Amino acid sequence: MTDAPDDTPKPQPRKRAPRRSSPRSRRKVEAALEEAEAALDEAGETPAAPASLATLEQAAQFNQAQLAPQSGEVLSSLENPVADQAAVLMLEDLRGYMQGSEQLVLAASGRAMALLLDPVTQETGKKALQELATWQTSLTAFSGAVTDTANTIKGDFS
Repeated sequence: MTDAPDDTPKPQPRKRAPRRSSPRSRRKVEAALEEAEAALDEAGETPAAPASLATLEQAAQFNQAQLAPQSGEVLSSLENPVADQAAVLMLEDLRGYMQGSEQLVLAASGRAMALLLDPVTQETGKKALQELATWQTSLTAFSGAVTDTANTIKGDFS
């Protein structure tokens, strides 16, 4: 077997020519445009909205009239999902923060252990481990506070 590159040309996909409109369809479009311009010229202003737009407008007004008296009920039914979403987002942020902290603690613990094993830097290693223990305690307190807030957030929304 040889490792020489293969110089055979690869078939290229054929490109399609852009589709051209037929003269017949172009005439239809031009005729429709001329009719619209003539209608505008005769009226001297913008023509009235088609019936479908008027129907759509009536439907929108009907929906608004139906929802207006229920706005208090609609808003109160949205409170729980909003509170749930806020709590979930708080806990997701906490999870990401704790995972990042875990990586930092792991790296810092390794460095502190290396300092602790060297007789020259043993005191520095002890101090570093004590600081890590304090940091881990504060992380536990922080995560507990976020969890408590997430548990009580439903009461804040009602």
